[in-house]
Amino acid sequence: MANQRISLIPKLVLSIGLFYGANGAIAAPGEDSIVRGKQVYNQQCAACHQAEGQGIPGSFPPQKDHTANVFNARGGMGGRGYLAHVLQYGLTGSIDVEGTSYNGNMPAWGGSLSDQQIADVLNYVVTGFGNKERLSGELRPYSADEVKAISGKNLSGKDVYQLRQVVMGNQGQGSALSPTASQSVATSDATQMSSEGPLEQAIPKPIYVAVQNSGVVERLPSKSTWSGVEGAHYDALSPDGKQLIVSGFKTGNVYVMNTNNGEIKGSISIGEVAQGVKISPDGRYGLAVAPNQGIVAVIDMETLALVKKISVGDTPHNLIFNTNGSLAYVTLQGGSALAVVDMETLTKQREIPTPGLETPHNIDISGDGHRLWIRDFIGHVGVLDLDSGKVLKVFKVGAGHGGIDVIPNSRYVATGAISASQVTVIDADSLAIVANLDVGTGPHGVRASADGRYLYTSVTADNLITIIDMASLKVVRQEPVDGKFPFWLAVPGNP
Repeated sequence: MANQRISLIPKLVLSIGLFYGANGAIAAPGEDSIVRGKQVYNQQCAACHQAEGQGIPGSFPPQKDHTANVFNARGGMGGRGYLAHVLQYGLTGSIDVEGTSYNGNMPAWGGSLSDQQIADVLNYVVTGFGNKERLSGELRPYSADEVKAISGKNLSGKDVYQLRQVVMGNQGQGSALSPTASQSVATSDATQMSSEGPLEQAIPKPIYVAVQNSGVVERLPSKSTWSGVEGAHYDALSPDGKQLIVSGFKTGNVYVMNTNNGEIKGSISIGEVAQGVKISPDGRYGLAVAPNQGIVAVIDMETLALVKKISVGDTPHNLIFNTNGSLAYVTLQGGSALAVVDMETLTKQREIPTPGLETPHNIDISGDGHRLWIRDFIGHVGVLDLDSGKVLKVFKVGAGHGGIDVIPNSRYVATGAISASQVTVIDADSLAIVANLDVGTGPHGVRASADGRYLYTSVTADNLITIIDMASLKVVRQEPVDGKFPFWLAVPGNP
């Protein structure tokens, strides 16, 4: 399949050249496009590439200066066409920017943003952050029609990486992502298990995968695919397993689905794209995090009505309940802290600082309820003792952000890394990293079965669910999903 995709590249280069024309300068982008593009950038791009385009060294490359340098490139289809492909199809591979290596996975935005939004954000990034002054020649603005003209091709982020090598003349490139020895072993083990037993062996109870760019929720092991949630992003199950709450990355609504048949029972607008979602242990409330508003939206799970917005702080992202459901702990990615919400009064109680973790992102709680495990945005995990309020230790893990899961009935904690290819396993007793397991490119969501036997990982770039046996700490299976960019997953008995 990869070779088939790569064979499309010469045709794409030719079609793009014909579409854009050889010269034909057009007026600079209108201010309306720039304004819209800035809004899209701030909402969807700034968390990684930062508000001023400076990036995060080693995790997310800068847009300032670098985007202009790429745009000016003349190899292959040219930097202009290449940048449009990056937004449409993503980028997976090792690049070098001003001496810093970035070996990661940029998601494809073609399934989450409209053609016009992609054109607008390209116009903003190419002209913003001082890039306009670095462009060679007059800029022809991107249009929705141009973006549409390159859509619908069977390309992956790895194919776009090869386009980059042609465009940039192999300058400032690393090597394309390739399997390490341990990855090869993992793939072999997965193939062996696939031939020996059914998928039900590794997934004894249904799990629900939010496949973002395809806008579906897939139920495994039955492989039922449910549409209706454009940009299915985060998801979570009710305690009885009968309801699934899903945030829609493309619509900004939160959806409630029947897990028997995938029927959408309700669609609730919270005013922006929701990030983390959870259902309270008593099943009464669904919570959805709205980062730009700085709130947690509270949904009555019986009436499916929005009943309150709780102000919690700067850029909240995700949450977890304590063991009896009386409190919710909310990560404040912009505030270097956690917000504590009283679920009886539906009010913010206080904040807990997270020194050493400036960007707390995802979160889970230990089985005894005494420790919070926090994954930040740029490659760290911290463990916070709730009795003392102190961060006991901070671990360096895979680059970028990812999910985190305290494995039930186990001493282990696991975290993904969307800008890497590994799941890191930490021993919660000794507070030491015990394994880095190669699972495929861009692992994000991690959730274990209720008995702690298997860990399921959504691998965003390879469109897989990788399954790890937590007894042996080995990959035992890799299962393709029906769609692109599996982002999160919900597992019964492990909220």
